[in-house]
Amino acid sequence: SDYAFVFLSSILHEFVHELFAGMKVLGCYQFRVTRNSNLFVDEEEVKNLRAKIQGELPQRHFGDAVRPEVANSCSEAMTQFLLGQF
Repeated sequence: SDYAFVFLSSILHEFVHELFAGMKVLGCYQFRVTRNSNLFVDEEEVKNLRAKIQGELPQRHFGDAVRPEVANSCSEAMTQFLLGQF
């Protein structure tokens, strides 16, 4: 059987005006923020690394932002705004 795939970001770009009904959307840009996980696991001392990480993940909080990535089409003003937010 044939399959077709569509990026979720493509759907969001197409319908962004409906997501923010009543507002004038001036731009739509993809961005990603990589955060420090603050996850400390000594691989040498842990017998089941997967179980240890699964136990640690629910207890961790969002770490500090360490790397923002923005689309090439994103304006400098929006990039600076995102840097200030994260």
